[in-house]
Amino acid sequence: MLALNIIFKALVVSWIEYVLPSFSGFLSRTDLDRLNAALRKARRCGITGQDIAVEDLSDGSDRQLFYSTCLSHRSLSQLLAPPSPASQTYKLRPRGHTY
Repeated sequence: MLALNIIFKALVVSWIEYVLPSFSGFLSRTDLDRLNAALRKARRCGITGQDIAVEDLSDGSDRQLFYSTCLSHRSLSQLLAPPSPASQTYKLRPRGHTY
């Protein structure tokens, strides 16, 4: 069971995580339901012991892409807008970034 879970995560889940940053905005609700059904079926069949949802993988990949973009030594950080003056002068709610 452990080896099968490792192989499933290495092949299937890593492939889904690889394509999600590019295609998550283009997936319809039907597409998400079909992917979730395939992941639930893998769990039911005993291929994996984890309960995996595409939405969770998508949120994680979006967050990781955004924070890696915000790093100053990355080439994509130059494409971000400069921090807004409102965030520097007003007392706004705390956020995880300055954009």
